[in-house]
Amino acid sequence: MASLTDRPAAALRLLCLPPAGCGPSFYRPWAEHLPESVDLWAVRLPGRGALADHASLTDPHHTTTAIADLIHQNDDDRPFALFGHSLGSLLAYETTRTLVRARHRTPVLLALSALPAPHLDTFVTALSAVLLDGRQGAARLLGPIPDELLNEPQILAAAYTPILADLLLALQYRHQPEPLLDLPVAVYGGQDDPIAPMERLRTWGDLTTQPVSPQLFPGAHSYPDQQIRALTDRLCKDLHAAARYTVATP
Repeated sequence: MASLTDRPAAALRLLCLPPAGCGPSFYRPWAEHLPESVDLWAVRLPGRGALADHASLTDPHHTTTAIADLIHQNDDDRPFALFGHSLGSLLAYETTRTLVRARHRTPVLLALSALPAPHLDTFVTALSAVLLDGRQGAARLLGPIPDELLNEPQILAAAYTPILADLLLALQYRHQPEPLLDLPVAVYGGQDDPIAPMERLRTWGDLTTQPVSPQLFPGAHSYPDQQIRALTDRLCKDLHAAARYTVATP
């Protein structure tokens, strides 16, 4: 776990799971946009950043079990939210289910971005179509690939090996029916995202007992890069509302 704000007195914690191939640095720009009431953390996965010399994880069950154990071991009793973007949404969802099964403390809010609900075929179908479309498909999912990387095979391999490992993890995922999550779920997406359009985002409502109303922002799959202020503002409002709801619910 990487602390990105160092606010031990903050009332709430925001624990973030990165998209494919990324590490805590993906969320570092968020720190200056969050209020003092929110302490920002990010899960550090092997195969990238400070853990680049470790093998990336490709087993979804093993990965989410390890993340749930990490969250439980670092629990400081403050209310917390789990946020994930793209593949991070899948990890956040399954980590939450793992915490529920283990009867550990669960997030007051599960916040999911740019991913169709994983119990439907649209999840694997959309991801497979992107992968089969080569460089153009990768660009739609991850953003443009710099030309200088294409001319440096070793650097390209170092940059994209964890991405490919994460996509392999996603393709190996199989949704197992369990009781619906009984906690607030916030869903976000990009208005022009080919992977997770509004109709696919709405299907997260199938997996929770509480209503889901996706919020869209300008942009495509990588919309958080351009919408940090708008996204963090919306997320903080949802987090504070969920924390109040949890306190008010017996």
